[in-house]
Amino acid sequence: MMNRQTCERSINQLLCLILGGQKARASNHLSYNPAERIEFCFKLIQQEMEQVVRAGDPEALQKGLSDGQRQLSSLQSLKTLNQLIQEVEW
Repeated sequence: MMNRQTCERSINQLLCLILGGQKARASNHLSYNPAERIEFCFKLIQQEMEQVVRAGDPEALQKGLSDGQRQLSSLQSLKTLNQLIQEVEW
């Protein structure tokens, strides 16, 4: 039987896979609250994308924006799943 804690652990694990080790460690202090961690990670990715744009390297720009969009899309899916977890009456 699943419980809230198991579901939240799954959200955190998926978040780590989506973002990679560096961003996962940067957001680890919020592992107790997946909703806040997801929002924090949205900001990390947006900052990273802004840095890529400012750098102006055409090759890095294409890859950086593509990777960032994919991560943002995946985070949005995790946010949706996390909202569902919060709505369930455990």
